[in-house]
Amino acid sequence: MKFLSSTLATLSLSIIAALATPETSPAGALERRAQKCRVNADGARCRRTPSLSADAIGEFFVGDTPSFACFSIGDAVDGSTVWDRTTKTVGGSVVNCFISDTLIDLPCPGNLNEC
Repeated sequence: MKFLSSTLATLSLSIIAALATPETSPAGALERRAQKCRVNADGARCRRTPSLSADAIGEFFVGDTPSFACFSIGDAVDGSTVWDRTTKTVGGSVVNCFISDTLIDLPCPGNLNEC
């Protein structure tokens, strides 16, 4: 009987310890959320890829605050090669598109992951 009590106590502690152990993220991994940022230019084109030659699927205007999820490196615009990814609704579908970082009030967006 004493053996059974000891075994049950040990099992109970093992289960509690397993449940109480926090899950850890890989080293250096940070969760980054989308950020709403202000567009600083009228007619800021949102392009399919971070390239000046990519199709523009829509525009944003001064004061618009789209939500940016990540950034990519692309064509240089006024010395910056950073493009921020957002979305635009086109024909009833939500489509990813990119706006040059030069057309967004800085320092927003900040700390975004690369797409």
